[in-house]
Amino acid sequence: MTALLDPDAADKLARICGLFGSDHDGERATAAAMADRLLRSRGLTWPQVISAADTVDDLIATAMSRPDLLTVWEDGFIRGIRGRQHLTEKQIKKLRDIAERVRL
Repeated sequence: MTALLDPDAADKLARICGLFGSDHDGERATAAAMADRLLRSRGLTWPQVISAADTVDDLIATAMSRPDLLTVWEDGFIRGIRGRQHLTEKQIKKLRDIAERVRL
């Protein structure tokens, strides 16, 4: 299973989220804003990160479940990234866009 966040971003998010338990209101608020900014900068939402159903492998499966809705380029793109250990943020965003369109 390939994660939506690369290991460095996931580690950074985990460190930031560790501040959610701070005794200081301002520190908690800043940490929450930083975490949200980190996700948004990668085109992700909280439900996508928290939900086990939105792994890269699941997004690929969703997209491939409706090959009739894929363009030739999209089909080639998905086949090309399948099985890779690490994807770029741009690749993940494109995959997410394709999967969301297919779900409609």
